[in-house]
Amino acid sequence: MHATIDSRMTPDPLQPFRHRCTSPSAAIRWACILEATAPKAGNVFPGQSFADLNFGDFIAAAELTSQCFIHKAKRISERMLDSIIQVRDQQGTNVNLGIVLLLGPLVAADEAIHNALIPTKASTPKRSQITSLSDWINPVSKTLDQFDQVDGSCIYRAIALASAGGLGTSNELDVNETHRSIDICEAMIVAKDRDQIAKQYSIGFRELILELTPILSDSISATGDVLRGVCQAQIQFLAKTPDTLIARKNGLRVAREVQNRAKSVDPWDATQVDSLDQYLRSNGHQLNPGTTADLLAAALYLLLRTTPSENQHE
Repeated sequence: MHATIDSRMTPDPLQPFRHRCTSPSAAIRWACILEATAPKAGNVFPGQSFADLNFGDFIAAAELTSQCFIHKAKRISERMLDSIIQVRDQQGTNVNLGIVLLLGPLVAADEAIHNALIPTKASTPKRSQITSLSDWINPVSKTLDQFDQVDGSCIYRAIALASAGGLGTSNELDVNETHRSIDICEAMIVAKDRDQIAKQYSIGFRELILELTPILSDSISATGDVLRGVCQAQIQFLAKTPDTLIARKNGLRVAREVQNRAKSVDPWDATQVDSLDQYLRSNGHQLNPGTTADLLAAALYLLLRTTPSENQHE
């Protein structure tokens, strides 16, 4: 057992970043940068690259994604599609797909909450007015309920452009097929058992908001450091659920092996963490826990856009 630091008695490591996250766009940038910078097991970070990806790719994608989400006059789904197109065209990668799929509904909910609280631009607050993680549940659910066929088409196109066919391998809802009528939430329900991001859509993001984000919050508080907290939370996320990017590349059996390996790791033990890192980097990075990284970025966004006094979960 390791003592958890009481965040009410110690400085909040996230607070300096919250002060910089005065808009959803800024929070996207910082959430993506922090997630990519943390030296997580099996992932790209400064000093650890893949043959076709490096840290700079993720930072460039963070900036492009942040800029695409600024344009509030556009539907959230159009901004999601724009960000995928920009990263693909300028970098030739799809590193932001999972993050964009998760952040889209969160940003839409964020904007809806603040539009309701602060109706005029003149009184726009310098930081988020969201005071509890649970405050996100209803706005996110409403956002998903309001997605129509146009939104579905945009999101389907984003997934297809990023070549993530694994999200839709069923005959009824294959993201690589053209559909006249697209219900994106129905598609996500069909895919929920094989994709963690689709699962979040199917359950209104409740797992991300109420289970995963508190794990990250606790890890940051316990370590007293954002990047160390992200690294420890990654291992806890992996131990909780098989990473579906690993499953897509290697099969569910291998993903469960990774999950069991993570369960045996003490996040505080550097030797055990290093052993896990080496294991995940074996076989040409086929065990890269990429979906877990996307979930961490989304959880960081939620923490950056929720006021610190109420980040404590019940």
